[in-house]
Amino acid sequence: MKKIIYGIGCFLAVLFLGTGMFLSYQINVLRDRMEELEENTALARQEVSALADSKNQDFIFERYEGEELVREHYRMTAYGADRIVLRQEPEESLEEGYLVKVRDGVLVVYENKTGTVFESTDIPLEALPSELKAEVLLGKNLKNLDELYNFLENYSS
Repeated sequence: MKKIIYGIGCFLAVLFLGTGMFLSYQINVLRDRMEELEENTALARQEVSALADSKNQDFIFERYEGEELVREHYRMTAYGADRIVLRQEPEESLEEGYLVKVRDGVLVVYENKTGTVFESTDIPLEALPSELKAEVLLGKNLKNLDELYNFLENYSS
């Protein structure tokens, strides 16, 4: 009778240990799978937000032909998993006004007519909001002196 009780006790002990090990293994597998899904979801969310922000965004390609700076404007009109459609837009007349760009990490104002430096500022690029940073990195056009000084006044310290 003692042997049967010891046998049942050993059997139950092995059963509980085996069940505990099996459940521990299953929990670890599920935890790994959840982490993998969270990473994939985060990556997908980043891709979607990047694509949503990119539609109708302007792209400006600058190149030199001899001594002359040529600017070509493109706008993203459609995108897919394997292609992007850009539409070239006509060049706007930039005779009057100013162009704000970044040089050595600070904002510099150029005249549109001549392309010469109109004013160097001490405003760092990091002082601007993220949307405006992208616009300034591409070159922000300002139509007149009032617009320029209002812009500089808002972001100077």
